[in-house]
Parts: sequence; C-alpha cells; structure tokens
Amino acid sequence: MYRILIVDDEDYVRDLLVRNIQNSGLEVDVVAVAGDGEEGLKEALQNKPDIVITDIAMPFMNGLELIRRLQEAGLYSKNVVISGYDEFDYAKQAISLGVKDYLLKPFLPREMIDVLTKVIQELDSQKVLLQNMSLLKEQAVSRAGLAREKALKALLRGKECGEEPDFILEGRFYAAGVIRMEGGAWEFGKQEHVEEFLMLIRNGYLSAGISLYAVSFDGIQLAAIWCGDGESEEHFLKKIRESLEKIRLSLEKYYHIQMNGALGRPYRSQTELAHSYREAMAVWRGNLDADKKFLFYGEEGFRKEETSSIQIREWKNQIRLSVRAGQESEALTGLSGLMKCYASMSNRKNDYVGVSVGELIYAIQNDMEQEGYDRADSEPLSFMQDRINYGSLMDMNHMLATYIEKCCRVVRENSEETRADAVVKQMKQIVDNDLHKTDLDLEGVALKVHFSSSYVRQIFKQYTGECFGEYLIRKRMERAGRLLQKTSMKIQEVADQCGYENQRYFASSFKKFYGCTPTEFKKLVDEENLY
Repeated sequence: MYRILIVDDEDYVRDLLVRNIQNSGLEVDVVAVAGDGEEGLKEALQNKPDIVITDIAMPFMNGLELIRRLQEAGLYSKNVVISGYDEFDYAKQAISLGVKDYLLKPFLPREMIDVLTKVIQELDSQKVLLQNMSLLKEQAVSRAGLAREKALKALLRGKECGEEPDFILEGRFYAAGVIRMEGGAWEFGKQEHVEEFLMLIRNGYLSAGISLYAVSFDGIQLAAIWCGDGESEEHFLKKIRESLEKIRLSLEKYYHIQMNGALGRPYRSQTELAHSYREAMAVWRGNLDADKKFLFYGEEGFRKEETSSIQIREWKNQIRLSVRAGQESEALTGLSGLMKCYASMSNRKNDYVGVSVGELIYAIQNDMEQEGYDRADSEPLSFMQDRINYGSLMDMNHMLATYIEKCCRVVRENSEETRADAVVKQMKQIVDNDLHKTDLDLEGVALKVHFSSSYVRQIFKQYTGECFGEYLIRKRMERAGRLLQKTSMKIQEVADQCGYENQRYFASSFKKFYGCTPTEFKKLVDEENLY
C-alpha cells in the first residue's frame, strides 16, 4: 500500500480528506496529517510518504516550500497540491517543482479519488520500471560473472572455455593456488560472493603489478589465479607472498579469521594454470598441520614414503571394528594413526588418499546398514565428496572424525542395553497413565511398546528387579494408600481409580499389601489426623 501524508491548516479539510481516502477502496494508507508546512516536513522525514497532499497557503511554511525542502532532503514523493482559483502564480511555481496534480478548491470527493487514482497508476508504472531496470542490471552483472567463472574454471581444469571471455588475464607470469579461511562469515556458493570478497582485498592489499581472480569449486575455499609482472619468477612469487601476508594479517586483525592455503609454481603462459593448480592441490591435500599458514609447491619439505598399504588397511579395519562396537575413542585413535600414514606419503600419492578415504566411508556406511542401524547421514559420501576432492588432509581428518562420532553415537543409542532401558521406562509410563484401567496387563503393555510379551517380561525383571505383575500391584496399592490418606473418597471409588471392579478383590489385595483392610487403614488415618 502507498503511504499518504496530508498537510492542510484547516481541520475540516484534513478530516474530509482522511475520511474520503479511507472509504475510497484505493490501496493507500494515510500515515500522518499535519496542520502546517513545518509540521508536515517533520512528519515526511519520519514517515517517508509516497504521496503528499498539501495545501499551498499555510502559516510558517507554505506547501511549495514544503515540496522544495522535501526534494532537497532526497524525498521525491508524488505531490498533490490543493490551491484556489486566485493562486495562479503559485501554480506556476508548482509546475517548476514537478507538480502535475491539483485539487482546486472547492473540490468534490470524486475529484480527489480521480487524482489519487492517476497518481497511484504513475507510482505503479514507476515501480515496474525501477524493478525492470534493477533486474536488467542484475542479469547483466550475473551474466558477466557467470562467463568469468566459466572461463576461470576452464583454465584451472585445462579445458577450452568454448567462447571468448569478457575479460583478459594479463601478465608475464601466472600461478594458481588455494585460499581457505577458517572462522569467517564468507560462503562462496555463488560467484557474486567470491567477487565481493575479492573487491574487499584488491584495494591496498595486492602488490603493484599483481592481479587476483578466484572461483570456488566446493563453495568453501577459493581456487585462486594470480597474474602479473615481475623481474623473474622469484620476484613474481615474492609479490604474491607479500600480498598474501597483508591479506592474512588484515583478516586476523579485523575479522578474527585465519587464512591458509597453497600455491603452485608460476608459469609464463595462462594455459599452464591447470598444472599450477594441480601442484597447489597436491601440496594442499597432503597438509595435516593446522599451523602452516601457506604452502608453496617445492618448498613443503621432503617426506619419506614409509607407509605401506598393509598399514593403511590395518588402521582402516581398526576404525571399522571400533565404530561397529560404538567405541568412539578407539575409532578416533585409529583415525589419528591413519592420518599420519597418509601424511607420510609423497604428494604424488594424494589422489590415492582421496580414493582411500572414500572407500573407508563407504565401508563404514555398509557396516551400519548391515547391522540394521540408520545412517548417521542420509547420503554421507555425496555430502563429503567436495571435501575429498578439494579439501586438505586436515579437512578430511575433521570430516572423518565428525562422521565417526555420529556413527558411534547411533550404535550406542541403538544398542540392546540402551533400547531395553528405554522400553522399561516406556512401560512404567504406560502403567502410570493407565493404572485406573481394569484390563491393564503385560500383554496390553507389550502391544503398546511393539515388543513381544516374553521379551518385555524378561527385560522388566532384569532392569527393575521385580516381575511386571508385582510392580503393577505395588503401584495400584500405593495409589490406593494415597487416595485413602488424602481424600474423602469411598472404598469403591478408590478401587475404581486403582483398576479394580470388584471391591472384595480390591480389599483382599489391599490387606495382603498393607496388613489391614481399606476400612481399617482409613480409620487409622482418621485417628492420626485427630491428634
């Protein structure tokens, strides 16, 4: 609904306008009224009306000055001027202020509705135009971003883009890498989010002659492309190091975000970016050290390949056995050993690591299904595939630890002991709720908990130390004693509340439990209350 402000120094005119507008059926709302121009200006600045209906001749500030002041304040509302036949000079000034809609005194309600209808149509058309312009702008930006994203991903994958990009990478050297931020609010699921982050760090953080572009394959970390000039490859890398250090320190200082990642070797052709990216990923995926801020291909240090496939298989088997037993601590110990094996392998084996991790997840999932447990995740591998493809060894360690913890929790929650305890609690709750029912028995309770009567009889005795029948009689007698002590109910009424149709049978059970009849019990209680 469009918002209307009415400004007129005559009370009856304001009241007439408000009443007619409210009864007009138009999609408008009178948000404020004012008795002069100064008051009208305050109301307009506070309520931001879409339409201002104002008299011209008013004390303190006339209607045209009000319109001028509104425009100066950046409030370009649609303005309807109320004027008399002898105010032609004022009308000419109104035209210079863009006012095209008038109500000439005296005016009829129909005239006012016609003017407002015209103004509303203009506002509707203006809104559609602005929406279309905004949509076209967004589509243009989106198309440019999608084209740039497609071209950059093609370069990193070593494939042809298939069309001329709208931008050109320029530089003497080109390098690709990975940028990852921990603890940040940025999500890179859409290219526009990536571009927003790049805009933030481009100004003042990149060394002279260096450009940075990025895309995201997994919505979490960035695949970065660096290009620019340098006296040599070492000089080009030095500029990148300086840029990364500035960005890292700024993110830590102002956003409390930790940045790390990896960089491949620089090349003289952008067609070699796919090689640089593979090198960066090889270093990145083998990283298990959270303290390493940034890794450079060729500088990560020598790693002895001491691990054998037998060691890896033994660790994976230990993890699987521990998960099946719900032994979380033992499973995580096995995971730590497995990760150390992976970390000791050379970078050229990092593709094998991804495959091995995927096999472990499939095996755990299969074990869970064979044991009859629900999955810890509905589709664990599809959910984790991006971490396997693009994450570091540190990422995969965290991912596997989380999955193992979930699976162990599922095993524990569905173990026989836990399930039996839950069934016994449910049985006790049914007894408490249905104690007044004469047909309450073990068979009926077993049906309600969806287990056989022989099973619930066994576990009830095991977990409570008494037979179900004994427990049921004890609970009925305890209720009977409370009712006889604290109420004035008759014996038959108490028997009914405790699930006994036959008062004689109730009295017999009561005497066996308390050593006296209900009547004697009630008499003793009454005598005690006298003293």
